[in-house]
Amino acid sequence: MAWVALRQGFARGARIACLSLLVGLPPWIAQHQPPPGPPLNEEPSTSASPFPTDTQIPSETSTPFLTPTDTPALETPTPTATHSPTFTETPTTTETPTVTPFPTGPLRINEVAWSGTLASANDEWIELHNPGALPVDLTGWTLSDGGDIHVALSGAISGFGFFLLERTDDATVVDIPADQIYVGSLSNAGETLRLVDPMGAPVDSANAAGGPWPAGYAETRASMERRGADDVAGNWSTFPGVGGNGHDAAGNGIQGTPRSQNSAPVAPASPTPSPTPSPGSPPTPFPPYSVLINEVAWAGTLASANDEWIELYNPGPSPIDLLGWALSDGDDISLALTGIVDPGGYLLLERSDDTAIDDITADQIYTGSLHNDGETLWLRDPLGTLVDSANADGGPWPKGDADSRASMERRGGSDAPDHWYSFTGFAGIGHDVAGNPIQGTPRGPNSPPPPPLWIKGRIVINEVLIRPHYDWEGNGGVTSGDEFIELHNLGPGDVFLRGWMLDDIADGGSRPYILPGDTILPGGYVAYFRSKTGLALNDDGDSVRFLTPDGYLVDEIHYLSVRAYNLSYGRLPDGSGRLAYGLWPTPRRPNRPFVESASLAIGSAPSACPSLGPGLLRFARHPALARWLSSLGLWFCRP
Repeated sequence: MAWVALRQGFARGARIACLSLLVGLPPWIAQHQPPPGPPLNEEPSTSASPFPTDTQIPSETSTPFLTPTDTPALETPTPTATHSPTFTETPTTTETPTVTPFPTGPLRINEVAWSGTLASANDEWIELHNPGALPVDLTGWTLSDGGDIHVALSGAISGFGFFLLERTDDATVVDIPADQIYVGSLSNAGETLRLVDPMGAPVDSANAAGGPWPAGYAETRASMERRGADDVAGNWSTFPGVGGNGHDAAGNGIQGTPRSQNSAPVAPASPTPSPTPSPGSPPTPFPPYSVLINEVAWAGTLASANDEWIELYNPGPSPIDLLGWALSDGDDISLALTGIVDPGGYLLLERSDDTAIDDITADQIYTGSLHNDGETLWLRDPLGTLVDSANADGGPWPKGDADSRASMERRGGSDAPDHWYSFTGFAGIGHDVAGNPIQGTPRGPNSPPPPPLWIKGRIVINEVLIRPHYDWEGNGGVTSGDEFIELHNLGPGDVFLRGWMLDDIADGGSRPYILPGDTILPGGYVAYFRSKTGLALNDDGDSVRFLTPDGYLVDEIHYLSVRAYNLSYGRLPDGSGRLAYGLWPTPRRPNRPFVESASLAIGSAPSACPSLGPGLLRFARHPALARWLSSLGLWFCRP
């Protein structure tokens, strides 16, 4: 028996060595192939085998080079009882299959956000997917575009799982941690991504044909989603705007589905009963978000708070018959819907009668009322499947306004509170029964975001501090977060800055900072510190740029190497075309040149300065200077 075991071990080693030579692998790699799959369906062999087993094995006449399957068919020998040892050598060359470690298709490039996010076009991300049941170790795998992206993958993807790669840092999708960070960028004009296994064998690709990306959309930052196994143009689609997952650095909904199933396909036309239906085959429910509750005027109109209306929207490419669908609030609204919603079309529901919107005919009338303090609307298909909702969390309506009668408009895919906005006052449609403009967009696209109030030349970058050595922000510490960028409004009107951007060098450096909803009065200032913006002002020279929400450059300044602490670079006088270095930092205040005091005394104020009045009055205009000198025990004295 010991001789039989030794012989079995020798034969197994010979088989592994032979396999190694055939596929170019060292024996130690060949011994660590993925676990075998089901036995091949072949006729049993009648000849002896160096691998004694109770199960059937391929015969000597089987094909010597096996086509790779989802799991390699290399069987692990299982010793079994045998009546007597077999001493006759059996050639094994015909039993050595060529095994690809990972056959084509075990992993997919599943989603590519080549246009970034609404927060920044630089915030690109890529998703891999494992369509199989077994986990895959990514050690040795690579993802490359043949240019500046070459990612040595690490970690593992669980069975049926996803793997999220984010560009540069883990702030692209702020509420979903990245599995790996990569460097390099995806060209909006198109390129090819290739996924290669540890043996260098190509496993998958995205846009293998080259040229423009087959899907995705730069304007909306919609991702490119995989729909089929093969990398052909017809198997990629653009994220439809519904069913998204996660948020970007500015809090906007991600226009894609990072680390989750791709968005549900848009609903087909209403199913037509087959002339010969299969017995017992159930009808298919509509996928989520096939039809959206797109706008809710729960506050009514300016003519009457009772003139409420609701709008449905079909985001797909096919018409949908609403016969059998139902809209309900779980209380006094229970509407059996009818009619057909065209692709990209709307269905307008008005309360009680067709006078809520005097110049737009309602598609259907409903009874009941929407409470101003909030409730939930539910939309179900003919099978009772929940397709969409509005304010599913309950409580107050997330948006809309009772005083102005502004409607609540859908902005994102899912029914999340931050996917609803109030009517902005722009691009309204229709009039109420009293002739007032409707504060919403019934049977039309939802209102655009309010454009920032801007007249060219009104806002300038007025001051930047590159090397702080004092707590200029006033938050109790001295860090690089005290660097700041100051904007100044030259007038004559107020300026609302939401959506505008601060950035350093173009196409590089720090991530652009999206400004919050600050308003600068004429002649006013606003300062943004690095602790909030994340914009690092390099000591060896850099640029600072101010841009509109659509990326138009409004103002830009450049500075050279800076060595001194606590001296800023800015316009003198404020808003002028003259830039000077050596200013005293004055965030949110007029710029001042730094003039070193003729007398700085150390000690207590009464003994150091005979007359403190003028000095303190001067300090009143420079509180940060006063705090800094005071922290050093220095007092500024002047006659």
